[in-house]
Amino acid sequence: MWEILATLLTVGGYAITKKISTRFPALQPMVVASLLVWLIWWLISSDWETYDRGSYVITFLLGPATVALAIPLARQYKRVLSMWKAIVVGVASGSLVAIGIVWIVIWIMGGDDLLIRSMISKSVTTPISVELTSTIGGIPALAAVFTAVTGIVGGMFYRIVMRVSGVTDEWAIGLAVGTSSHAVGTASLINESQSKAAASSLAMILSGIITSLYFIPVQYLLQ
Repeated sequence: MWEILATLLTVGGYAITKKISTRFPALQPMVVASLLVWLIWWLISSDWETYDRGSYVITFLLGPATVALAIPLARQYKRVLSMWKAIVVGVASGSLVAIGIVWIVIWIMGGDDLLIRSMISKSVTTPISVELTSTIGGIPALAAVFTAVTGIVGGMFYRIVMRVSGVTDEWAIGLAVGTSSHAVGTASLINESQSKAAASSLAMILSGIITSLYFIPVQYLLQ
């Protein structure tokens, strides 16, 4: 009974916050839904092991949902073929910057080597981030947290960043979001524009591949 309630609460909480976000675009449904579901479940049960069992179905569906993000990309394949070189260079540059900034900032602030190992993969989707972190001796659980936060923050603030930067091209916006904010950022674009969603899906895929290649020399540099 409680497991079923946990599933219904999660779906209902997200549906409500999704509707609210149509009036207030600055609100990130995932953040608001998480807070809402956490508060309600804390008030009625506080049994998080039961909630985890009840949300198994939703966790299982994350895989197919991530794959489904490629649907907008399939509809834009002609556009991709016409500018694939610029796409690859842009995503490769963005992925390198994502790694470099984290490394430099942690070093300047006096963070330890373990924190660098656990954080530099934060801009790729969670399964890849966790695996890459394991290969270089970081903490996978910590990497998962950093990755989730990166996606949420990117989904919340990309509009402001694009506006300040003066970027208006839909493909440029999508590539930037997909490279920096993986699946969470991509999901936030689906209801806005098929072009943005397609570009972001492609960037998310390429970023995972390219970042994995970058980690070959990174692994040696961290030794």
